[in-house]
Amino acid sequence: MAFLEVKILLSCVFLIYTNVEAAPSPKVRQDPYRPLGHIEASSLREVSYEKGQEITDWDMENGYSLLEGGMIYTDGHLKVPEDGVYYIYAQLYFHSTGRVRVFKNYEEPLTMANYPDVSEGSKYAGGAFRLEAGDTISLVAATSVKLYMAPYHSYFGAFLLQ
Repeated sequence: MAFLEVKILLSCVFLIYTNVEAAPSPKVRQDPYRPLGHIEASSLREVSYEKGQEITDWDMENGYSLLEGGMIYTDGHLKVPEDGVYYIYAQLYFHSTGRVRVFKNYEEPLTMANYPDVSEGSKYAGGAFRLEAGDTISLVAATSVKLYMAPYHSYFGAFLLQ
């Protein structure tokens, strides 16, 4: 294509784009009956966790923490209300090297936020897992680790995919 043809084509695309009104997008809202839990960190400080210690510095009173569809939060654990495939995620702000595991029912590791060579920064891990009604999800330090447990920086949650 010659330069002039490309220029004309781009001009046409621009004119079409600028003269088309965007249709209002429908407001997307989580189905209140579909299980969803999102829990933000509770403080504005660095917290040290020893190997095997559950991470429990979460705040349900935070404006961004949310429970819907029968999801229950208690002492660092999210409890799912029904069988299904859930997307489970965690973001943690590390202040040291270390590892954190996501556990199902206090004993079975599902996934790991594994950053042994990174000493500081936000790290995210997530994945889809089949859970049964009553299963719990929690985060446990796999090694000694320091985390910045502040809202927007550290959070975890799960929601039903199907």
